[in-house]
Amino acid sequence: MKQTYETGLAGEETAEQYLAEQGMICLKRRYRNKCGEIDLIMQDKDTTVFVEVKTRRKAGPGQGLMAVNSKKQSRIAKAATLYLMTEKKLNAVVRFDIVEVRTDSVIHIPNAFQPACGMFFH
Repeated sequence: MKQTYETGLAGEETAEQYLAEQGMICLKRRYRNKCGEIDLIMQDKDTTVFVEVKTRRKAGPGQGLMAVNSKKQSRIAKAATLYLMTEKKLNAVVRFDIVEVRTDSVIHIPNAFQPACGMFFH
């Protein structure tokens, strides 16, 4: 468990650095509320980006991306909605990205999914 946790933290740091190099600004790390957890909340110009990070050391490319199933997407979307309500940003333009961190690469999928839980997002 400890090794998995530390691997996840290292992956999140790598993802944050990668996204910062792409011009994004980190607003929150490891944001948690009663609905769930969001690994990174970034600002990409006028868009608030909710980022799920998957770190994979041994699995084939894309395995981390496929781990973000509809149930996980729903939890992220609900946590994002509560964040937007709390921060009074309900009219914000938002996006949901997935970043897979591998030993030899970073795979970034912008706009990886759209919430399917009936919420309105621009």
